[in-house]
Amino acid sequence: MKNVLLYYYNLTPEDIHQKDDVYFFKINNYRYFMYPVMRSNDEMKEIFEIDRELIIKKFPVHQIILNKQNNILTQHNNLSYVLLKSCIKKNDLICSEDIAYLENNTPVIKNNSSLYRSNWIDLWEKKNDYIEYQISQFGMNYPIIVEHFAYYIGLAENAIVYAKNTNIDVKPTILDNPVICHKRITNKTNLFDLFNPLEFVIDHKARDIAEYIKFKFFYNKENLWEEIHNYFTSNNISLYGVRMFYARLLYPTYFFDKYDEILYGISSEKDLMNIIQKQDEYEEFLADMYNFLNLRYKIPEIEWIIKK
Repeated sequence: MKNVLLYYYNLTPEDIHQKDDVYFFKINNYRYFMYPVMRSNDEMKEIFEIDRELIIKKFPVHQIILNKQNNILTQHNNLSYVLLKSCIKKNDLICSEDIAYLENNTPVIKNNSSLYRSNWIDLWEKKNDYIEYQISQFGMNYPIIVEHFAYYIGLAENAIVYAKNTNIDVKPTILDNPVICHKRITNKTNLFDLFNPLEFVIDHKARDIAEYIKFKFFYNKENLWEEIHNYFTSNNISLYGVRMFYARLLYPTYFFDKYDEILYGISSEKDLMNIIQKQDEYEEFLADMYNFLNLRYKIPEIEWIIKK
């Protein structure tokens, strides 16, 4: 990697560290990261444009460094890499205020973005179909998944119907303009991840906050309701936005992400038990969230959740 950095960037760090396929080093008290990239050329061009725009506005974001050929990507060991200059000095886990800061300061108006991920309904329907197909083919190898997947497919169907009805009943407002979001916010997301342009997508702001709340519920509930209350009292959110937020809470990303990790050999089936054992409690949480939101916005209820 030293030869790559010298040849492509004229950089000569003294020490280079490596974790998996990521290389990192310091020069003049700035941290640099060589990140492998698994995104299309169109997405990388747009990410670079967004990155430059945010830096001009002095917004905290890691800077993408072009190589000497003015290319975003540099090839090394059959992988495409991007060099990032980090803007982060302290790498704490994020909170809801960090998410609100990003979404309130990064409106995106483009209508033809390759980074758009706002077609939740279509993506969720395809995910359901794909999982049902996989279970029919490989289910015998995953008894815990087979026992419980129908419940989570059903929960996903509830989310799809809720999102569909929202798009029929309510029109988006200026508060629903797309913003910079992330491929996935979880309980492990830190400030480095939040300001990493390689993680950016463009979507409705409900995406990140809903994912943050779901993963925080299952893995670290400390101060959860305090953060929820602060977020909804400190930020302007439309009726459309609240309903799409609730649809996203219904969608069991936490289960499907772990399901994918199991199929790829990253996690064990037993890791699902933390989620499964808390599902009744999460249904109660969904009912409490409905009551909380319905005090300020009149939103449809999910009858079986409220009654249960």
